[in-house]
Amino acid sequence: MKQDLEDIYWINEILEGKTEIYRSLVDKHKNSVFSLVLGMLKNREEAEETAQDIFLKVYKALSQFKKESKFSTWLYRIAYNECLSLLRKRKKVSVSLDSMHELQADINDDDERWQNHELRSVALHEAIGKLQDNERGLIHFYYFENMSVNEISGITGLSVSNVKIRLFRIRKQLYEELFPFFNNLAEE
Repeated sequence: MKQDLEDIYWINEILEGKTEIYRSLVDKHKNSVFSLVLGMLKNREEAEETAQDIFLKVYKALSQFKKESKFSTWLYRIAYNECLSLLRKRKKVSVSLDSMHELQADINDDDERWQNHELRSVALHEAIGKLQDNERGLIHFYYFENMSVNEISGITGLSVSNVKIRLFRIRKQLYEELFPFFNNLAEE
């Protein structure tokens, strides 16, 4: 709760004309926003530019923040919607798991634990990359930002039960996508 009060204090100061304080607010939240944006857009340069655009939008709209929810929830909602908007404008090409066989041949067979860990990590990220744009956002919030279903609901505008259902379906989809790959690794 201390963080929320700190954000509110900074926002009030910024709205009273102390605009240099906005840098503190950005510094506090920039890594989380960038992580979300990169996770959704899958392009570092585009993510950097988009994150900057998001913070500019937030600055311009700061007076519209009603303080009814946490500032981070409001910020994530703007970031999430901005990413969805950008992704709608371009059609994202999914990466297939076919490249896993090439990668597997390139990795040294001597260290099997490292090999399996690396291959599983790459396979998981590629499978996540195949998800729909809004699904990647839900996965990012839940697993990478450790947000509660209630927080995700506040950001996405989905009901709590809808978030739970979607997360369940996404996990099932990832399982079905990855099971054959992981099963093959176990057999080797």
